[in-house]
Amino acid sequence: MVDNGEATVEQIDTAVTERPGLRRPLFGPCMNFHLAGGEGGMAHMSDHFGPSLKSPGPDLEAPELTERLRDEMVSGCERSAEERDMSELVDDRDLASVAVLGAVRGIREERS
Repeated sequence: MVDNGEATVEQIDTAVTERPGLRRPLFGPCMNFHLAGGEGGMAHMSDHFGPSLKSPGPDLEAPELTERLRDEMVSGCERSAEERDMSELVDDRDLASVAVLGAVRGIREERS
């Protein structure tokens, strides 16, 4: 992205450290996709975006989204949710993100 003039080094680092990357301490990529599916969760994400996984992309090859894999992803997210509904999961994610950002900013302020 730097080489193509699409972003600066600072913009790339900020995009990772102060945006979606904040969600990683609480939820991994599967639960984040589950939340991104809204009330439909991973089932909605899989059904809606699953076909695009085969689109040309980076060096990673996506597995075939079979019905078995889709169902395992959905049930795995439901197990990870531990009986919490979508609004509770979103609140947990957002509170954790704010806490992480506050901790990082506190460290930066102490050093300056």
